[in-house]
Amino acid sequence: MCYNSVRMKKSANKQFYMHKISNFLNVQKIVTIHYQKPERNYVSLEESHNFWELIYADKDEFFIHRAKDSVLLKQGEIFFIEPNVPHFVECKGKEANIFIVSFECRSESIKFFAGKQYSVPQEMKYLLQNVMSEALETFHIPDFNPSLNKLELKDNPNLGGEQVIKNSLELLLIYLLRKANNKEHQQEFFISKITSSSDLQDEIVCILNEHIYSTITLDELCNKLHYGKTYLCTFFKKKTGMSIYQMYLKLKIDEAKKLIRRNLSFAIISSRLFFDSVSHFNFIFKKYTGMTPGEYKNSIT
Repeated sequence: MCYNSVRMKKSANKQFYMHKISNFLNVQKIVTIHYQKPERNYVSLEESHNFWELIYADKDEFFIHRAKDSVLLKQGEIFFIEPNVPHFVECKGKEANIFIVSFECRSESIKFFAGKQYSVPQEMKYLLQNVMSEALETFHIPDFNPSLNKLELKDNPNLGGEQVIKNSLELLLIYLLRKANNKEHQQEFFISKITSSSDLQDEIVCILNEHIYSTITLDELCNKLHYGKTYLCTFFKKKTGMSIYQMYLKLKIDEAKKLIRRNLSFAIISSRLFFDSVSHFNFIFKKYTGMTPGEYKNSIT
């Protein structure tokens, strides 16, 4: 029996270089994690500490009082309290659900969040859910203990639970920073009056982007921009080769790809992006990507 031998071409030693990962934002320690369901008209004791605290309103609304001001935090909003700032919470006639994470972070970029209040985008809430669900499986989390000052590990904690909590919190902070920076750039852009067609094209796309997790009609878009339908549609098609509606769907599908990678169900994605139904979402997704959502999920694209 005869075998064909394949001679491997010998090459010179290839030199590789290690890229050091820079830690833009690093959470060094988690201090406490707790989910509070206080009674109506609850008022917490005032406290201050040498670490950061984020407070998220998961239900209803409540006040966060600081020495210099008071902030009303509504459902879906998050507030950051920097170290050594005295503060307390008050639920004025409300039965609010309050999610609190306190942590140590010495990165320079964390200073951006001092006293900041944000509405957490729907697509980022899974990171808060990750922190809470992993904490429940990793630490002993009491039902309600405002005086909680130490996390205690369970006897059999989730494998890697502490790291998942750290990573999820860091991702949330980075994504919020990105969104805030993008918004600032957009605000700078919109301060100036539209002076050329390329500016108008960009503004149309920006408005569509703002409504990815909702809906916007052509009439509403025209009212915002003070242009007629015929002009706006003809202009946009000429500049991009796509209709405004096609662009809107493309932006939604691009967002759907990100949500699929986060393992959200197709039904949830369809609902969040305001498609008429799951079957409509599947049809549009395949039209724009050449794959069904299921095929895309199993691909590496």
